[in-house]
Amino acid sequence: MNSSPEHTVDRVNTLWKRVKAIPRYLPAWVLMDFIYLGIICIFLGSEIHLSVSQFMVFHLAGVLIGTMVMFTGLGAGMLWVPILTLMDIKPSEAVSISIFTQIAGKGIGSLTYLVSGMVDLEVARRLIPCSLLGAFFGYVAGFLISGKYEKALLYVFVLVAGYLLVKMIQSLNEPPVENRAHYEKIDMKGSYPIALVSSFFTGFLSIGNTDWLIPHMERKLKMTTSRAVATGLFIMFLTSLFFLLMTFISVCLNLRSWPHSTSILFATCSGVILGGQVGTRLIRYRWFRERQKHAFILLLAMSVVHLLW
Repeated sequence: MNSSPEHTVDRVNTLWKRVKAIPRYLPAWVLMDFIYLGIICIFLGSEIHLSVSQFMVFHLAGVLIGTMVMFTGLGAGMLWVPILTLMDIKPSEAVSISIFTQIAGKGIGSLTYLVSGMVDLEVARRLIPCSLLGAFFGYVAGFLISGKYEKALLYVFVLVAGYLLVKMIQSLNEPPVENRAHYEKIDMKGSYPIALVSSFFTGFLSIGNTDWLIPHMERKLKMTTSRAVATGLFIMFLTSLFFLLMTFISVCLNLRSWPHSTSILFATCSGVILGGQVGTRLIRYRWFRERQKHAFILLLAMSVVHLLW
């Protein structure tokens, strides 16, 4: 018995709804990761110049780092760069690989936050242009400013991050805030230079702008930690994507060479994609949500120490 056209359309629509619902479930991401591992192992040692043990180390590191980054919102550079350099990757290449890896994890994770309504689109819309402009200035400064001034600028970043860290610690005793639906001009006035300057360091030193943005959005814009993290990561993702575009243009113009260890991205990117899905789901549980600010403070302190080291 032939189905009517209307019945066929209904079945197709139902099937499509089920397919779209797949990313909502973590086991589906785990299954896709296992399938990916099975396929990629065929090419290890030949087309992809990594051993199975190296691949698994980078992949598992990606899962762990991706989880922590999407849960706390902090930049992953302070975690990736030491791991990559310990695996005999040049520091200059480690920075680029770290940024490219974060694009994958923060892209998938930010999309999850966006779909769930966690991202404050009004704030993101206002701050993204400043972030892209700051990243551009920082990237250009990398060609113009002598390396001897990098440490001085790094100390400036650390001083501001340290100040924000102290303010975050002090805010632990304050009552939780409720999200504001709208922001006055006076509230946003101080946000633009924060986005611009923090993103300058992203373009110049490859340091995540969320280290400044998240504390600022919590303290000045009165966002909850979860909403500030989601919004900051979304802004950081677009800034990192812009960084990738500028790198690609620089390579095409022979201004900069492409990193030689890009085969590692097969392991790190897949790891942070899975980790990003785990991290975005942790805030669904009250115990983790109540400790999200504490985790951010701990990692921010580690980031400051790492930058000074």
